[in-house]
Amino acid sequence: MPPLNIFLTTWNTGLQGSKAQSQDLTSWLLPVLQRTANDPELPQGSIPDLYVIGVQELLPVHLAFAGLSRPVLTILTERIQSLLSAHATSLTPEKHTGKEEYTLVSRVSHVGVALWVFARSKTMNSKLGKSLTSSLGLYYGGMGNKSAVGVRLPVKRGENGGWEVLTFVNTHLEAHDHNIPRRNTQYQNILSSLVFQPSDPLAEPYQIFDTSHLFIMGDLNYRLTKRPSAESLREGASDDIQLEKERNEMILLDTLKREQNAGRVFVGLREGELNRFAPTYKRVVGQVEGYSKKRIPGWTDRILFASHTDDLSGSNTTQIAHYSSTPDLTISDHKPVHAVLSLPAPSSSIAASAPHLAPLLPASFPRTPATSKEVIWAWRLMGMFLDRLIGWPWCVVVALGGGNERTGLGVGAFIAMVWGVWWSGVWSG
Repeated sequence: MPPLNIFLTTWNTGLQGSKAQSQDLTSWLLPVLQRTANDPELPQGSIPDLYVIGVQELLPVHLAFAGLSRPVLTILTERIQSLLSAHATSLTPEKHTGKEEYTLVSRVSHVGVALWVFARSKTMNSKLGKSLTSSLGLYYGGMGNKSAVGVRLPVKRGENGGWEVLTFVNTHLEAHDHNIPRRNTQYQNILSSLVFQPSDPLAEPYQIFDTSHLFIMGDLNYRLTKRPSAESLREGASDDIQLEKERNEMILLDTLKREQNAGRVFVGLREGELNRFAPTYKRVVGQVEGYSKKRIPGWTDRILFASHTDDLSGSNTTQIAHYSSTPDLTISDHKPVHAVLSLPAPSSSIAASAPHLAPLLPASFPRTPATSKEVIWAWRLMGMFLDRLIGWPWCVVVALGGGNERTGLGVGAFIAMVWGVWWSGVWSG
């Protein structure tokens, strides 16, 4: 049985998801697909079996809070599916007949965070079980301007019907340099409260580590501890030895690596080599090169994972075939990051019950108990209430200003003043 090839990408669109509906997305997705198909590190002619696409800050905050993201999600879903299917067909050797097709397996969103999973029909047909989804607001009171979404997908991999479970998480954590403890806390909340409820209401919910393979990606917002030299922040070829050396020095300033090495966050997960691409934030909108001087740069956009096949020897484990960014996209102050992972063919001993990540976790890893269903539902309801309470009035303000928030605030203040004068006249009369 061949390995399972998965393409994953994360992109903070900088509230410009509606623009992405009409943008040329080939520089984000399709060149990567072509490079993957011709990558000498992968089997010849390899095309990803699964495409996992995560975005953050999909829409302006007032629209996202108001729950008005569905039209954009629908359009993006159709565009992405069409692009993947058409170009996978073009890469299929001529001797193979039949149209290639990617089908939507699952989609989940929460305020401005969204996650899609597409499967290649030719290789994944009849191999996928029923997926489960979950979402969680991570901001105060359960609000969703910082949130996480997840998809839990059983995949038939053994020769005799054995299964593995793949869990994908896309998240947007707290911003700003000083909020490292807050980011760490939000990650712990994901461990305890981003749970997947089985169809059996009496069954225990699955936490994200209750899986065979775990993939966590998103705008994690971990920055560098200080601003590096401008020379080290340039884009460049992967074989530029001097640039690689400068990036290796920058990695020593990466706060996510520091917190992970200290055992405070993302314990048991690994990622590709960061020196393969420049820090993805905070980039100058409209430019391929360049960073804003208002923020310390960082590799804020990351893809981390763990597999039950991981071991200290590195044999029979998930391989990182490709890990890089796409600097050509310039509508956001973030650059997309993508990875191509190859999951090894399962051993002949794989059983009907899916293997589990738990034995791989360090003994010191604190297994976070799952939050009760009642608390999770209360948290979600409160978060949704607060989101709408802020989102809808905000939409009204923007509408009053003809799309301009400041103008809307002025118009709203004027209306409030006139109303107050009239109302006081009514009472005084």
